[in-house]
Amino acid sequence: MRANTRVLNSRSKPPRKAAAGRVTARKQPSQQRSRDTVEAILTAAARVLVQHGYDGASTNRIAEVAGVSVGSLYQYFPAKEAIVTALIDRHSAAMWAAFVAETEEVGARPLAEAVPRVIDALWAAHGVEPRLHRVLHEQVPRIGRKDHMREINRRATEVVRGFLDGHAAEIRVRDLDAAAFVVVEAVEALIHASLHVAAAARDPLRHEACALVLRYLGVADARG
Repeated sequence: MRANTRVLNSRSKPPRKAAAGRVTARKQPSQQRSRDTVEAILTAAARVLVQHGYDGASTNRIAEVAGVSVGSLYQYFPAKEAIVTALIDRHSAAMWAAFVAETEEVGARPLAEAVPRVIDALWAAHGVEPRLHRVLHEQVPRIGRKDHMREINRRATEVVRGFLDGHAAEIRVRDLDAAAFVVVEAVEALIHASLHVAAAARDPLRHEACALVLRYLGVADARG
């Protein structure tokens, strides 16, 4: 019960508040038409970032792809940085939703089955628009949003820590805080490295990541 409660609480926490100095949207859309315009701008920004990178993502180009005037764009976003900030918020929310969807009821599974499930969930989270994720990951430090992108890791670490706590007797690592951190950070590093390799090579990498973590925790791999 203790592990399940910790996991549930980590899922229900709202994202942290934005840091001071963050470049945010000028106003929040209240009508459906306005919301549609903002959505079109964000969708266009994602396309432009993937195709042209951060340096090539001018507000003029984003507005053109979105099918709106630059004036309309500036009604909602004071600068390109604000658009990217909003896009990061949207992307992070989608990543977290993918992680949660893959880890439902993971606490009820045996450790050897649950660990690969959690790792698959991390992979699924980073599989949400991977080309966009790669651009955002590489460009975020320029606009001071690296901490927000790492919020996914922080929350995932809480989930892993809660689960390990419920299986402490089966794990050879005694420092569970350190273990949860190592698991999430090691897997994320492998995931980001896999974004640069061919898609066909990613499944073997995911399988080896599972084996690596299970050996680190001292758990036999149930998959053989």
